[in-house]
Amino acid sequence: QSETALETLKETLNTGQIAEDNTQCEATTTTEPVEEEDEYEDEQHDHFDETHISTMYLGHADYSVPASATAETFRRSEQVRRGDVARPRNRSEVPGSGGGERMSALDYFPRQNSINSVMMHTQRNRSMPSIRADSRLYGMRTFASTQFAAQKRGFLRRKVPLEEMVSYTSEALARPLMNLPRELMRDATRSFRVIQRYMGNVDNAVTPEEKFSDVLWLCNAGIRALLLRDEVFCQLAKQVTGNPSPGAAERGWTLLGVLLYAFRPTQLLLPHLDAFVDAAPVPTLRLRRFLRLQLGRVKRAGGRIAEMSASELQLVMAVPLQPLVFGGQLDEIVGCTDLVNCHTGLPRVLEQLTTLIVSLGGDRTEGLFRVPGDSDAVALTRLRIEAGQTDFSHVHDPNVPASLLKEWLRDLAEPLVPESLYEQCVSAPDDPATALGVMSLMPESSMHVLKFLMRFLAGLLLPDVQERTKMGASNLALVFGP
Repeated sequence: QSETALETLKETLNTGQIAEDNTQCEATTTTEPVEEEDEYEDEQHDHFDETHISTMYLGHADYSVPASATAETFRRSEQVRRGDVARPRNRSEVPGSGGGERMSALDYFPRQNSINSVMMHTQRNRSMPSIRADSRLYGMRTFASTQFAAQKRGFLRRKVPLEEMVSYTSEALARPLMNLPRELMRDATRSFRVIQRYMGNVDNAVTPEEKFSDVLWLCNAGIRALLLRDEVFCQLAKQVTGNPSPGAAERGWTLLGVLLYAFRPTQLLLPHLDAFVDAAPVPTLRLRRFLRLQLGRVKRAGGRIAEMSASELQLVMAVPLQPLVFGGQLDEIVGCTDLVNCHTGLPRVLEQLTTLIVSLGGDRTEGLFRVPGDSDAVALTRLRIEAGQTDFSHVHDPNVPASLLKEWLRDLAEPLVPESLYEQCVSAPDDPATALGVMSLMPESSMHVLKFLMRFLAGLLLPDVQERTKMGASNLALVFGP
């Protein structure tokens, strides 16, 4: 009897399960069909959602979501955004993670790899030295393989090869290289036309005034629209890759340096652009140094917020035509008649900045060389110096030239005290004989500049000056020591 009752119970359960499955199947088949949308619009919409989510959680749109983020993570984050579920407070609440400790905003998104994580955190901390991107892991092809929109062409809608997407073309751009929101698509295609016109591959009849107007629009369009910035840098990288005209390629590289004055690439693109500049055949060494200097500057200071005026752009576009003041070799600076005082043999920028510090009352300013100058004033003054101008009437704070003096010494292509002498410098800092011995081994140009700098700093160590600036010998040594 027990066996009979058990068999009857099994049949009842099986019958109920089958009925339930049939009900679910009928419900599925009677669901209204979803209207299919354009494939590109779906991809663009998905990417924009991901960017929006990353901006909301990380608090800054410069941090993009890594390419390896899973669909489950974004589905979960979309539920959080709509308010359907609470935001996770512990790692154990995130799918695929363990542990119960509290999590930060960055922990909510999976990292692409440990190196990418190191790059992101290093670039956020401006007090740390920048880490050069590894060209084996970064580059425009690597970036394009994960961030470019899939593009198709022809009647059969064949996929455009990646190599073609990152290489020069004389044709107009039908749609952006990256997935952008619909309101930026027109600006993205216009920016590509501006780049083509400026480089001169497609329209040689463009006047200098029209080129200037185009570049001014492009600078301010990138300042206004954060999501457009990476697209513009990718378009430029595309047009200088395999360009058949060396002159056009050089103009493209120059435009890249000019745009870095206006806005910076996002943290996702920055290491790839860094590696691309390192590995690419930049036409001249001076232009390569200029680009490296610009990339280093945006890593430290970031981009601007206010739109660029026409007068500022005129200064910016004059910089690539001038010999390098910041970031050059000291021997080259001393050997250039435009950059050196022929009477003293010292770089003009060194004399200008030290004179400006004293004339503005730097010897009476507390925290001189320790307190940074206003970032906008520092950027504008540096731009004037790089463009060859000597009018500093807009500067009223001695901390501005003090900050620029530190930048000039830091940006030298080779340190004032050669790296080969570093160990000898720090081995016996209290021994005058050792210090004099090290100085005798320095190059003549470096020795000349160092003597001038030491005399200038010695004037700041007078007892009455120290009392006002609160900057003793140990404080100045921390700022200027090798």
